[in-house]
Amino acid sequence: MTTSAEQRFEAAVRVIRALPKSGHYKPTDELRLQFYAYYKQATDGPNTTKKPAFYDLVGKYKWEAWSRLGDTSREEAMEGYVRVFVESLKNMMVAEEDRDVFEPLAPFKEYLPDQSQQEV
Repeated sequence: MTTSAEQRFEAAVRVIRALPKSGHYKPTDELRLQFYAYYKQATDGPNTTKKPAFYDLVGKYKWEAWSRLGDTSREEAMEGYVRVFVESLKNMMVAEEDRDVFEPLAPFKEYLPDQSQQEV
């Protein structure tokens, strides 16, 4: 049985994955690390992988972000992902051509910015 937390998590993941790489929304590196860490914690559990080599900076940042979550539960990690996603929605301006990406957002409709008042 899928919980509402799982449904919101899966919907948020679908939206983030569907965002066009060349689109108008560009999450910061810090935000991307948060998404990565919460996703890995929710799907794989606590980080038990070997720390990347010192010269693998991207891998090191990802590993550290995930490791900081420690023993955070799967459900707490899903909720964390959704919380970060909702916060990013509040600051997002969406171009007309990117709006179809947001079809899976029904569970987040109350958090979406009022597009009628935004210019892109």
